[in-house]
Amino acid sequence: MQARISAGKQAESEDRTAGISFVAGRSNGKNVYTLKTDICDIQNIIISPKCLISQPRLALGKGFAAVKPLSSMRHNRSLRACKICLRSPPGNNVTSALETTFDVLSTSRNESAVPALINALDCNDGHVYEGAIQALVARRNKAGHLAVLARWHILSASQRELVLEGRGRMSGALRDAVLADDSQLFENACELVVKFTEFDLVPTLVTLAENKISEHAKAATELVAKLTSQLSEIVYGPRDPHDRRDPNSIRRYVLESLERSVERFRCHGRSELIEAFVILAGPSCGLLKKILDDPHHPCYNTVVGTLANSRSAGVAQLLMDFLQRESTSLSVLNLISRRADPPFVARLLASTDDKSFPKVAKNLGRIRSFSWLQFDSPTIDSFEEQDQARCIKLITASGMNPDAILDILERALIHGNPAGRYAACEALAEFPGDRPSQLILRAVRDLDPEVQASATRHLRDRHLPGTMSTLLKLIDSPHEIVREASREALSEFSFQNYLSRFETLSDDARRSTGIVVRKVDTETIPSLLAEMENKSRKARMRAIEIAETMQLVPQLCEGLIGLLSDEDHLVRAAAADALQLCKTQEVLEALQHATTDSSAAVQNAAKSSLATFNSIPNGFATGIATSVEAQL
Repeated sequence: MQARISAGKQAESEDRTAGISFVAGRSNGKNVYTLKTDICDIQNIIISPKCLISQPRLALGKGFAAVKPLSSMRHNRSLRACKICLRSPPGNNVTSALETTFDVLSTSRNESAVPALINALDCNDGHVYEGAIQALVARRNKAGHLAVLARWHILSASQRELVLEGRGRMSGALRDAVLADDSQLFENACELVVKFTEFDLVPTLVTLAENKISEHAKAATELVAKLTSQLSEIVYGPRDPHDRRDPNSIRRYVLESLERSVERFRCHGRSELIEAFVILAGPSCGLLKKILDDPHHPCYNTVVGTLANSRSAGVAQLLMDFLQRESTSLSVLNLISRRADPPFVARLLASTDDKSFPKVAKNLGRIRSFSWLQFDSPTIDSFEEQDQARCIKLITASGMNPDAILDILERALIHGNPAGRYAACEALAEFPGDRPSQLILRAVRDLDPEVQASATRHLRDRHLPGTMSTLLKLIDSPHEIVREASREALSEFSFQNYLSRFETLSDDARRSTGIVVRKVDTETIPSLLAEMENKSRKARMRAIEIAETMQLVPQLCEGLIGLLSDEDHLVRAAAADALQLCKTQEVLEALQHATTDSSAAVQNAAKSSLATFNSIPNGFATGIATSVEAQL
């Protein structure tokens, strides 16, 4: 099969037309490529005449080893009408030479290479055919690109990959193709426009879509919708690192043409174009605001329908941007409340983690209900773990009826996962009344320590019967987080508060309050030891009295023994008297030594303690401390 590839050369004084013919065939079971030339020194053809004459049967691959541009050679008329048959010996790659030839044709400035390559598209040989496609795509020539476009529908997958390499170079041909009357060419172009994401063609396609008499108007409308969706994904989705185009610049360019189409809606009536506009319009778009504020606008129903139903990432982002604005209209907030599609709900829930959520919360406070929380919709326990917590944060910021919110919180506490139950318990702190209090009391018995701790922190403020005993029991919880929460709830029972009020309390109040302080404040013993070293005699005496009242003498033996050497005899006597309940060998020796004190009061107190000391059984003091714990 012979395919003629024509090229031309302009000589200094006259125009010449030269012909090159590739003849592909088989001879004796081998591929045979025959090259015919009428004039040897054609511009940019890279076969050396000297090589072809001197070695007419040299393998094609090696023949190109002597390649150089013929523009550097003089005109040679002696090679007119020569025919050279080049055969490939075993082991040599014939196609490499063809590829070299097509590489030169793809970069040649001689425009005659284009019709030559177009003619090569009629060749049945696969190597020549694909080489011609690749060369035409590589050139920036509209006619060549149109020739390839016309054959797109018959190309194989590998051949189509060659065409896809022409992204960014075929815009002119694609524009002509979509405006052509040829239906097949138009269809081919539409497919490539989508693959190339040729957003520059949107204004052309919009004009075509608005043309009611064009048979391609509907397809052009669908193509605009596809391109708009693609652009939305690029603008609001993850960026392709290989795509260096600026999505926002493209968006502004496309949006400008769509805004003009919106203004012509009465003429064309294409609702799909309005939807495309909404997808790309931002919350600051003046035209969009104008439409939303005017229910009588011809595009109002289409815009509202798009905001309510479109699954586009651009529309979802637009609604989320509206939530962050102060002047969002109630019509938009109502649309947000009616959206129940999972992707949008997930985006709405995720907004609770953003730093901008305080702005969102202001608008959420104007929303009275969410369709995705209705009785016929999935309940909160159907959400993933973190989404349950986000949902609770969202509804508590909303303007929903408090009883409806409590219903959701109660369900979350009963059926939710740990994160959901914890979030529900935290949210209940903002709700007064008996029902929230009972729910918090129920959460105190939750199996999850964090939920227990949350409920414990809020229990004291509820003033429920038995709260104090419950909190004191929780101090002995096996979970540190619960113990800390109970101490936080009883924070007023600190040793410093007890110390400052000790003189004003009755004996019974001193004892009962001291028992609570002992359990709540873990710094009680270190604080008492510090008080025993106070420079004030009154403070040291008070510390001894508190130790006895709180029944902490066994834990403070070391400090009391130290006070037996105090400079004040009253302090020494009080310490000796207190040590009677601390039966250890160290205390025994200290009391015996105190009987020789210079003060008679100290001697008498030491002797009295020794008498008591000898009469009590071992472990008595420990038993007293244990009984104190039992009272709690």
